[in-house]
Amino acid sequence: MNILMIEAYTDANVGSSALVGNSIKICRALFPKSCIRVMAHHPQSIEAMHNCYAVKDPFDYPFNQPRSKQIIWLIKQVIWMALAWKSAVNKQYQDGISAKILNRSIKNFLWADIVISVGAERLNDKFYKIIPFSVFSYLLCKRMGKRVVLFPQTIGPLFFNWSRWLVTRALQAVDLIYVRDEESYSIVVNQLGINSSKVILTSDVAVLQEPISLAEARQLIGMDTEEKIVGISALRWTYFKNKAQTPYSNYESYKREMAHLADALINKYQVNIVFFPTNFPMNGCREDDVRACEDIQSLMVNKDRARIIRKLPSPAELQGMLRCCEINITTRMHACILSTSVYVPTISVNYLFKIKEYMKSVGLGEFAIDIEDFHSGAVLPLFDRLWREREVWQSRLETAINNKRKLLMQTMESINA
Repeated sequence: MNILMIEAYTDANVGSSALVGNSIKICRALFPKSCIRVMAHHPQSIEAMHNCYAVKDPFDYPFNQPRSKQIIWLIKQVIWMALAWKSAVNKQYQDGISAKILNRSIKNFLWADIVISVGAERLNDKFYKIIPFSVFSYLLCKRMGKRVVLFPQTIGPLFFNWSRWLVTRALQAVDLIYVRDEESYSIVVNQLGINSSKVILTSDVAVLQEPISLAEARQLIGMDTEEKIVGISALRWTYFKNKAQTPYSNYESYKREMAHLADALINKYQVNIVFFPTNFPMNGCREDDVRACEDIQSLMVNKDRARIIRKLPSPAELQGMLRCCEINITTRMHACILSTSVYVPTISVNYLFKIKEYMKSVGLGEFAIDIEDFHSGAVLPLFDRLWREREVWQSRLETAINNKRKLLMQTMESINA
């Protein structure tokens, strides 16, 4: 069996890298004799990180480029999409100008027996600019006669009529839809009306991630054996379509309140702070969590008691470092998953409902704060409770994560059905 994984990103987004690595692990367990290719925005880094064969995604989005370049890119993509669709309808891929323009991308789709999306949140109006291209990819593969499976992901929120229509059409066409939270299941089945027989509620594949050893992780952090640390993952959010406008629903407030929180924890608990970026400005990654961490650290009083992990880690390395912390405060989704998957009590700052839903699923729903309501005064009582009850929550997390791992592997058997 030939398996093509699409919508991978880059190893510089550690969460995306964890999705790719653990999706490969699942497919190799289910289909030991299969051949796997990964279609990624930065295939070189994915190939090096995961020891797999990776190819270029046909949609190399020109974010942060001049408007003129974006328009030219869009025209080229529309031409490519039209030719690809025509070739799929006529089942003619080898002859003429079309074949030269379609080139390798169409060959990778043709090669596949099954196409698996590992993007995890492409059908979401917070990232509305890429929805049409994801939908086109799924419909093109179905037109070519391929089995299309969406690996565990969040679907929604969907604010616009056009995006709801496109997403509904795509979900009607694909063969199997795995969602990783109850809210996504409700959106897909109840709001969009997709047949529930092909929608499966399961776990994010990153719960299968395995960490490096504690000794290796401590060395990467540069921490002393007796040192107690609290981890923070941060991002610069756009606050697009906020659920509410509050004094805290802006980036200036977010970084100021996170700095206040870090200082308060240092003073009260005599801990040091380690900032864990999960998006690094390299290898095609357009987000820069390192800059967000620098912004926060610059506002701290106790700057000398905080450090930033500046070297891009693998998912296993990041998880190992998060494991060294007493408690983690996470804004990034996969920092939250990797932290809880090694049973570290965690507080989340939810920029999308996917994080709150995940926290609820592992029994930490009361420790999930929406980003519009995030301020140090709201977090400190939660931190106090987690600090006092760390061992209790570690035990609860171990049970919850093991259950999620079992659920994931059980539900993945449906791919063979």
